[in-house]
Amino acid sequence: MLRRCLLLAAFLLALPPALPARAQPAASRPGDPQPVAPLPVAPLPVGGQPDCTADVDIAATDGLKVGVVYRCRSDGPLTFNALNGRMAARVTDFTDGAGKPLQRAASSWWVEPVNGVAEARYRIDLMAFAQEINNIRFAVVRGGGVLALIETWLLEPRGLGRVPVIDIRVKATDGLSFAAGLPRAGDAWRLAGSPVRFAGYSAMGKFELQEIPVPAPGSLRSGQPKDQGILRLALFEGLGDEGRGEVVGWVRRTVEAVSNYWQGFTVSQLMLGLVPYEGRSGLGIAHSAPGGGVTIAIELGASIELRRLYSQWGLIRELMRSGIPTITNRGAWLTEGVATYGDSIVRARAGWKREADVWKEWLDNMPRGAAAFTSGLANASGPQTVWGGAIFMLLADVGIRRATKGARGLEDCLQGVLWKGLDEMRRVTVNDFAQACDRASQTDVMSELVQAHYLKGKTLDLNRLWKQLGVAEVGNRIVFDDRAPDAPWRKMIVLGPPSRPPQPVKLPW
Repeated sequence: MLRRCLLLAAFLLALPPALPARAQPAASRPGDPQPVAPLPVAPLPVGGQPDCTADVDIAATDGLKVGVVYRCRSDGPLTFNALNGRMAARVTDFTDGAGKPLQRAASSWWVEPVNGVAEARYRIDLMAFAQEINNIRFAVVRGGGVLALIETWLLEPRGLGRVPVIDIRVKATDGLSFAAGLPRAGDAWRLAGSPVRFAGYSAMGKFELQEIPVPAPGSLRSGQPKDQGILRLALFEGLGDEGRGEVVGWVRRTVEAVSNYWQGFTVSQLMLGLVPYEGRSGLGIAHSAPGGGVTIAIELGASIELRRLYSQWGLIRELMRSGIPTITNRGAWLTEGVATYGDSIVRARAGWKREADVWKEWLDNMPRGAAAFTSGLANASGPQTVWGGAIFMLLADVGIRRATKGARGLEDCLQGVLWKGLDEMRRVTVNDFAQACDRASQTDVMSELVQAHYLKGKTLDLNRLWKQLGVAEVGNRIVFDDRAPDAPWRKMIVLGPPSRPPQPVKLPW
């Protein structure tokens, strides 16, 4: 999470400011590029409709070329801004609605409105740009397909005085496909409540697209309507037929295991891009990009070792993150804590991991996070962020079960926050999250822990915690002491309370 924040900050610093009010486009001169043939444009909606439409044309012409026609309702001039100078250099044939070529100033183009509409047309060689970047966190190429953040090909309109609602209509030719994590609005993909630079991933070109039904958030609760959501799986070139089938099965089973923990999936729609890498087995980097919609990109070894795939962190951790809001004000430890702590519990409740193995993992690794409680969780970095956050979640889980005499646990806090609409696309503070958790668990546990260990930096005696829980490692074997004061709550943590027994998810062997 911390690495993602640093990378995002670096890109934000690279974004150009809006052009000053008096800046004007350069006049067209003999020898300037001539207007290109116009792309088809859908009528601009009126009355309570989007601020902008972007009609996108994808063609496999010597790579993968993207043409965009932007139309934004505006009474004043707008700038259309590239992600950075490298992207701006890839943009060609930029014209206004009349076909007049416009010149770039830094990484922006200035467009005057005509009859209340600012129209901009341009093309970008997305495949060449993605090959230049070659980083799964931003853009990669596999075969004839590209997995890229939307900000790598869609310019950011500025000057409307607000974050615009943008409807993106895509026309793909030559057997090409398109997918994103954005919600659908009729025949368009709608970006609302988020600037382009936070719009998440898109998949373009040639790739295998599967739309997997998922239970909507909260829909597995007793008495709730059994609504469905959708997971769009974009699987890129690099796996054989057998490998593709195994990977799709792994995604489906993982989604089922995560949904059982949350009593429904974490979001109503999500796009997952899987990018195979030669010479690797298992998973590599896993990166999520929420904003307009939740999207996840994962590096996948082309040489699949199926058993190893089910034992690795990447997918479950990113799905756990998608169920909680993005935490601001130095709250990476909280997000990492939910992902790390929840990963082991999801596996155990699915029957993929023994209870004793979960406790061994925690006893072996949580000491790496203990120092975060000395320096303060807000100052945690590296393994302290991951395992310090996991310790905090263990404290919260024990505290909630103790306060409610086992009626509720951490999962009730997380589920309740999610069902109030606070998923990964929302941004909240640590205190906001703690208060929402307390309302869901009907306790003050989370707020009190935040006060003690985040705001005041109260130290933690981890050995005392293990003794209270009645768990120890003796001769490389986990031993439980059921006489310990918190043993009744320990028994509920990994496999859940007796009233909600675990739901196994059968493995393919």
